[in-house]
Amino acid sequence: MSERQQPATPPEPEPKRDVVHPVLPARQPIRWQRVRQQVNTLLRCPTGDVTEQNIWYLQRMLLWSGVMSAVASFNGNFAVRLGASNRLIGLLSSMPALLVVLLMMPAARLIETRRKRLPWILGSLLAYRAGFFLIALMPFVVRQCRAEVFAALILIMQVLLSPFNAGWDSVLADTVPERRRAKVFAQRNIILSAVVIVAVPVVGRLLDSVIFPYGYQIAYGAGFLLSLGTIYDISKLQLPDAPIPTARKRGRLSVALVRQLLAENDNYVRMVVNTLLLDLGAWLVSPLYIIYYLRHLGATDSWVGTLTAIANLSAMGGYYIWQKLIARWGENRVLKWTSPACGFFPAWVAAWGALPPILFAAVINNLIMPGVSLSHYNILLKVCPTDRRPSYISLYSVVMNAGAFVAPMVGVALADRFGVVPILFLGGAMRFWGALFFTLRPVRVPDSVSAAA
Repeated sequence: MSERQQPATPPEPEPKRDVVHPVLPARQPIRWQRVRQQVNTLLRCPTGDVTEQNIWYLQRMLLWSGVMSAVASFNGNFAVRLGASNRLIGLLSSMPALLVVLLMMPAARLIETRRKRLPWILGSLLAYRAGFFLIALMPFVVRQCRAEVFAALILIMQVLLSPFNAGWDSVLADTVPERRRAKVFAQRNIILSAVVIVAVPVVGRLLDSVIFPYGYQIAYGAGFLLSLGTIYDISKLQLPDAPIPTARKRGRLSVALVRQLLAENDNYVRMVVNTLLLDLGAWLVSPLYIIYYLRHLGATDSWVGTLTAIANLSAMGGYYIWQKLIARWGENRVLKWTSPACGFFPAWVAAWGALPPILFAAVINNLIMPGVSLSHYNILLKVCPTDRRPSYISLYSVVMNAGAFVAPMVGVALADRFGVVPILFLGGAMRFWGALFFTLRPVRVPDSVSAAA
């Protein structure tokens, strides 16, 4: 943190208020000046420094992808409006995870054997985004089984996205220095949340105002066109040629290779196991929220948009706060302190069973969760060796998505048998229990504590 410039003449010792008065009026202009500087920094690409240019493009790309994220947040609503069954909604939550399990490791090996990885990553993302344009056209040409066709398109898009998923974390790690990751990743999430806050209520109002399904078609089509700006910004990134692992290190894709990766990195194993235990409860209840909101509590598309906007607004504050606290206290301490709060939101939703309290809970939850996500992601990047990062990240994704594939289907089946509310309570309890393992079996990596903090 920068220190304010002290006045050239020392203040009088008496009375003390003379020391305070000259400083207070200067605070507000300084803050607004910093805000203007940050806005100008976002709008104008820096010159000369490649790292600064890369960070600028990584931030600006979220102005475009934020709109697409806002539109995609209504995917579950669209499926429900098309007549999707609870089982199909559960499959929409779980099948993308199964595809990750099947495709991430082969995609990682493809990316890992390329010195120039960006074209593959970029092409994958472009193919995925084009799927939203097909969804916009779908109601014009599909008259029967629309919900099933929509689900099929979503799954095909997930297949096309595999190379991007396998390589994007390595791009972020290569373009953002370790000491700046917490701050840059927080800024990226703040920008994304700001765009979503503006876009989601607009999309929700559009969907409520325009006859179904035309409102969804307009939203998906406009989201796709704006998301092309993301493709352009990613194409401007300047990356060095990536190191290619030796043939001995690469090996063949097999169980033996997986065992080798795990045996060489105990911290990585702890990270995978702890995260799996933490997230099982979240995956269990993930498809139940939209079912509970729409079918049990009578929520409208506009209310869902309001919930998403409120959640993102509070997340902006959370990311701003936690990137500073991580710089001061370190990732390990922040992760231990914040992860037990993961069980709060599903338990709260189940306890109240009404829409207004859920909005309040979303604010509290999204002020805390950025502390979990920022600290967790920074630690994950640290435990993955640079030359094998795509494989390690992909193996991590495979394990996580195996759980994300099974748990939603189990959650829907349990909800059909016992009701949604008890399973929401169960998910919250599982989240709290899993969080304790980051204290009982901590991942031992050095903290990136900023001296300026």
